[in-house]
Amino acid sequence: MFQAFQNLDDEKRYKIINATLREFSIHNYETASTNKIVKDAKISKGILFHYFGSKKNLYLYLYDYVTAIFTDAINNSLDLEEPDIFKRYKQIMMMKLALIQQYHTLFDFLKKTYAETSLEVRNELDQYNSKLQDSSYTRVFAGIDYNLFHENIDRTKALDTIKWVTNGISDRYEKQLKSNLDNSEAFHQLLEQCMEEATHYFEFLKQLLYRNTKG
Repeated sequence: MFQAFQNLDDEKRYKIINATLREFSIHNYETASTNKIVKDAKISKGILFHYFGSKKNLYLYLYDYVTAIFTDAINNSLDLEEPDIFKRYKQIMMMKLALIQQYHTLFDFLKKTYAETSLEVRNELDQYNSKLQDSSYTRVFAGIDYNLFHENIDRTKALDTIKWVTNGISDRYEKQLKSNLDNSEAFHQLLEQCMEEATHYFEFLKQLLYRNTKG
């Protein structure tokens, strides 16, 4: 599918992807304009629909393209030999926030998709997210030593708590990081501050959830 688009040279393909990404990262599905996309990409609407067939296909292609970038970045960098879930989450958090510097528009688009309400694409997004989360969860948490937890701890609730704390901290710093994309020193200072705060919260959670918190 989309073979004609895939066969384009990189410059033409990325110009269309970037124009589409800009429009869908600012507007939701219904209000995003294909006229604006083709104008920015300097192509005709006929050519755009020749490649994708419909606005819906274009949107879902972009979603698949963006999630693949982040999934590959995390999978290629994650230390799957690390058995401590807190250390594994710190790796994920560090990579996610660092990627903002390189792919901040992609993050904006993904946030839009999470809140998307259009019935034309919502079902496909939910199905894709479910499959993606299942495969990502299996890989990201492969080799985690759950024996580190207290035996009377509800593992599901413990994992949810760790995830919520991680997401809460990273989301809180995301806006500040984006506002300092052009200031490398400030960006990295904020990144270090964020990771330091995460370390404090993780140490607190270890006291509650782990059998032994030394090391």
